[in-house]
Amino acid sequence: MFWIEFAVVLAAIFIGARLGGVGLGVMGGLGLAVLTFIFHLQPTAPPIDVMLMITAVVTAAGVLQAAGGLDYLVSLAEKILRNNPDRITFFGPLVTYFFTLFAGTGHVAYSVLPVIAEVARETGVRPERPMSISVIASQQAITASPIAAATVALLGLLGGSAAKFGFNVELIDILKVCIPSTLIGVLLAAFVSNKLGKDLDKDPAYQQRVKEGLAPAPHTTSISVTAKSFPATAKIAVGLFMLGTLLVVLFGSFPQMRPEWSTGSDTRISHIVVKSEAEAKDVLAQLKSGGSFSDVAKQCSIDATSTTGGDLGWQAKGKMLPEFEKACAKLKKAGDLTEVVKTPFGYHIVKFDEKRPAQAKEKMGMPHVIEIVMLTIAALMLLICKVKISTITEGSVFIAGIQAVIAIFGIAWMGDTFFQGNMELLSGSIKSMVTTAPWLFAFALFVLSILLYSQAATVRALMPLGISLGIPAPFLIAMFPAVNGYFFIPNYPTIVAAINFDRTGTTGIGKYVLNHSFMIPGLVATFSSIGIGFLLVKFMF
Repeated sequence: MFWIEFAVVLAAIFIGARLGGVGLGVMGGLGLAVLTFIFHLQPTAPPIDVMLMITAVVTAAGVLQAAGGLDYLVSLAEKILRNNPDRITFFGPLVTYFFTLFAGTGHVAYSVLPVIAEVARETGVRPERPMSISVIASQQAITASPIAAATVALLGLLGGSAAKFGFNVELIDILKVCIPSTLIGVLLAAFVSNKLGKDLDKDPAYQQRVKEGLAPAPHTTSISVTAKSFPATAKIAVGLFMLGTLLVVLFGSFPQMRPEWSTGSDTRISHIVVKSEAEAKDVLAQLKSGGSFSDVAKQCSIDATSTTGGDLGWQAKGKMLPEFEKACAKLKKAGDLTEVVKTPFGYHIVKFDEKRPAQAKEKMGMPHVIEIVMLTIAALMLLICKVKISTITEGSVFIAGIQAVIAIFGIAWMGDTFFQGNMELLSGSIKSMVTTAPWLFAFALFVLSILLYSQAATVRALMPLGISLGIPAPFLIAMFPAVNGYFFIPNYPTIVAAINFDRTGTTGIGKYVLNHSFMIPGLVATFSSIGIGFLLVKFMF
């Protein structure tokens, strides 16, 4: 059954990717329907927190675009690039990287790419060099941006429900690894890109295009550069959006800034864990026939708590293993026992000991912080900058962002359901493999991102498997840039746009399709970032 279910998942992804837009999400819903109603896999909870966080960020970015803030940022980028034409292969990707880091979306690159192409040609630099790495840099920055959909999705997984598995990740933990790793990876790729192809004056193919009138000559200015004035509201919108980004980083970096409350209650529990279900049933029978829980735990439990009669101490709500949480919810009075509970650690019988009001205060989670801050910033931009509401939903940023939300809704929900439904098989066959060689999981992330065309959807579809397999959180953070694989097949919109913007024809797709201008910079940047990330986590965690 596993391989048939896997084929259903792959088919949904392939067809959804071909349809594009919301097609990816609705095909994920169709795949989920097949898994649920035909193969009877129990559906997991839909990724609501991630969807709401992305919606809030996309709304704020959409208002920024409608207020003219993105156009103002592009004008600043043009000034930087034209003031440093000889270093265009390095300044081009740095501009797209930091713009994407700030805006949380790679769509800002669309407006900057024509400038990069023209500045390169006017300077005599082969445009393929800065164009290719600039597109890759905008993709890499997605995994370093505090408000990007992919980062939000990863934080929601490692900083939320994953706390039950021993993960306790804050936003700063992701940023302190991924910003330096991706930035260094981009710079390394820029050095490599600077060696790509022949210079324009030595490229016979380009010289022939010039003779035929198909391409402008180098060292000539074909686009007049005129100073463009922007209303004060555009600048105010940029300032407000920067404030929102800064607040998200501060709240994520300093948890003590977030409000906290005492909620729920603590539960004291004990458990006995054995290797097989048959042993667990025998233990449960002994307990139900009057056996002492403490004595049986000391005799049979394979856990270190056996010496204390299986006592796990006080457990806060939401901090237990999810299987324990679900089983203990049915226990009402001291001494009540669960049935056999299966976890990745073995087969358990859990005893309810006592309950008390929660002692520890619970801080507001980062998902709620991001949602509140970005919606507030969007509201302030609307009120202060007098943005026309209808223009927000018509903008490219808002449209692409909502498509990403729908894609995550369907694809991630289907992926969660498939992985959780087959976790026993997957744990047994690949757990030891990926824990001893984590780069194999990075490779899986890379391949899936090629199919999904979305970093956020890739994170939400596959990262839960890594968490369930017990891959350490720092390793998962180091592997985060692996989700930037959709340059591999050259049909992503920013890649197609870059090819069209380069009027010299040097940026393009090769005879064998995969030997395109973006392949080498993309591979260098992505795998350098992962390698540097692994080095950083060794020193930081």
